[in-house]
Amino acid sequence: SSGINAESQFFWEQIKDFKTHPAMLKRTLLGCICWFMCGALFYGFSFGWSKIGSNIYTAYCFAAVGNTIAFAVMTPTCNLIGRRKSGLVFFGIVVLSNLLAMPDVNFSDKWTLNYVACLIGSISVLAAFLLMYLFTSELAPTSHRGMIMSLSSSCARLGSFAGPYISLLYKVTDRRVTAGVFGGMALIGVAVVFFLPDTTGVRIPEVPGDLTSGTEYQKVENGTQVPNHEEEA
Repeated sequence: SSGINAESQFFWEQIKDFKTHPAMLKRTLLGCICWFMCGALFYGFSFGWSKIGSNIYTAYCFAAVGNTIAFAVMTPTCNLIGRRKSGLVFFGIVVLSNLLAMPDVNFSDKWTLNYVACLIGSISVLAAFLLMYLFTSELAPTSHRGMIMSLSSSCARLGSFAGPYISLLYKVTDRRVTAGVFGGMALIGVAVVFFLPDTTGVRIPEVPGDLTSGTEYQKVENGTQVPNHEEEA
């Protein structure tokens, strides 16, 4: 009982730190929005293949191949262009894929522009989802990382509840409406990632105070920390 009370008290003390350290609050709120969008988009695609493809088995088979591609490209992309730019690219591709899904273009009886665009979008949204695990763990101070990751994951679960219900719009309205909703959500993801700092090559913050002291913003080059002069407001 005493152990549970101590854990509860420690949790609420960490929650109070958001008031003391607004930079950490800003990062966490922006990150939670991204996690919600990732959950909604990913599960919206996952539960929508029966409405998108003409053959449900073929659709899910290609979706599985797309997921494998997403796992393969996420890490190299992050290493090549950085975390923040990768997030912008992945969410941006989701926006474009939903726009491409709107015109009625048939390549064959089974393949349509809508189907191809949704496959591309599903690859990108999973890559964005995977990125958020890495990005959030580097944005959050070590002392508060467990709590922030838990809050972020909870937001993703809420999004995963919403996504399949949004995909039900395929049955009651024009598919362009559903594509517009998903595209709008991805556009919000682009805007949110834009306001997050890039963590590529910088020292991971250990405590909330590092977010504003400039300690975090020291690039690591060949094992040596170099001042970056990009302190967060």
